[in-house]
Amino acid sequence: MIAKCVVCGREFTCKRKTAKYCSASCRGLAHRATPFHGTVELPSALASMSEEEVLQVVNNAHACASDLSRASSYTPAPLCLSLAKVATAFEDALSGEGL
Repeated sequence: MIAKCVVCGREFTCKRKTAKYCSASCRGLAHRATPFHGTVELPSALASMSEEEVLQVVNNAHACASDLSRASSYTPAPLCLSLAKVATAFEDALSGEGL
């Protein structure tokens, strides 16, 4: 289901039919009654990234997955399991794309 954020106006895919906000930050702004003073710039459908930019994004993604894996061993058990699952899913997604 697609909805429009009541704070920033961006369209987003919501998991619940009662969702009002596209992100936690917009939900926080609404909770604090802070108006949104910005613009949401969507990338052009024809936008492309250079090979160097793609490589940088992939390297950052690998670093994040590694940090999640490392953090999972230093945290309490329930959070540890969640972080490990996220790290594994992240690595699987990257591997599935051949990265």
